[in-house]
Amino acid sequence: MNGKGKQMKAAFLTGFGGNDVVAYGEVPEPVRTADSVLVDVHAAGVNPVEIVIRQGLFAALPENFPIVMGFDVSGTVLDAPANSGFKAGDDVYGRLPNVYGAYAERIAIPSALLASKPKTITHQEAASLPTVALTTWQSFFERARLVAGESLLIQAGAGGIGTFAIQLAKHIGANVAATASANNQDFLRSVGVDKAINYETESFEEAGPYDVVYDGVCGDLVLPSIRSVKPGGRYVGLRRVSDERAWIEYGQTPEAAARIAAHNLPYRKAAEERGVEFHGPLTRPDGGQLAEIAALVDAGQIKPFVSQVFGLRDVAKAYDAMATGRTRGKIVVAVKD
Repeated sequence: MNGKGKQMKAAFLTGFGGNDVVAYGEVPEPVRTADSVLVDVHAAGVNPVEIVIRQGLFAALPENFPIVMGFDVSGTVLDAPANSGFKAGDDVYGRLPNVYGAYAERIAIPSALLASKPKTITHQEAASLPTVALTTWQSFFERARLVAGESLLIQAGAGGIGTFAIQLAKHIGANVAATASANNQDFLRSVGVDKAINYETESFEEAGPYDVVYDGVCGDLVLPSIRSVKPGGRYVGLRRVSDERAWIEYGQTPEAAARIAAHNLPYRKAAEERGVEFHGPLTRPDGGQLAEIAALVDAGQIKPFVSQVFGLRDVAKAYDAMATGRTRGKIVVAVKD
């Protein structure tokens, strides 16, 4: 166990707002509990939901500052329970539970949420994977039930979610179309899409209809995306469209979940009228699924794409880069040089 009172370097929020609330300094080092693993953090992945949290707009927000941000972590075990399956010196990666803390030198994380890091990639590449990989894995297998031979549209195919989703869908055997800007058309093809759609000049609706639409953009695209799904197909949205099932899984009561998800009623109605399933999942940490994903990475079926790496002092710059919406693959924070 770690002794109380030890300090470590971290990036954290001092309140809700813009990048002016993102700070760097010392915070208390975590204390390992009986069922958690203490990890020496090498790198942490950056995710769009963090901007929503920083702005104070997420439906379930923490209450006490400072808040060390970051969900995705890759590092080396410092200390672990004897029955955890991990030991000091093991390289691991994982997604934190519904708390934060990856932008720090050390993190204590429940052993069930960790998996051995893929051996064939770096810590920075491994840190780019947990949220996008688990989100897509759960969306494809638990929500959309995607199978070989089906047609899939991925909105924003060049981003972190998109690049992983293209590769997993091709591994499943789906026929994959994806949208991106003109500058990313060749990149989409290099990742493996069957049809690259330039959203600046082409209509994704005309390229449909699709069995499944996997929408990492949402907003104004939700309704046209639903209309491009075949009757009997499935729509899965990832940004501010989380459904009641997701919020109940997140720990909300059914009543609270219905209240939080009420803004989705027009989308759900549109989907129901077309005979389409509407899904709005939230990511669930799962070490077992990450182990399966690591096996695909080490088998060469999945390749991570890291476009930019920022230091622990520069998380605000990472948020600025992510806010442009122009990122290829993932942005990562290097905790260790």
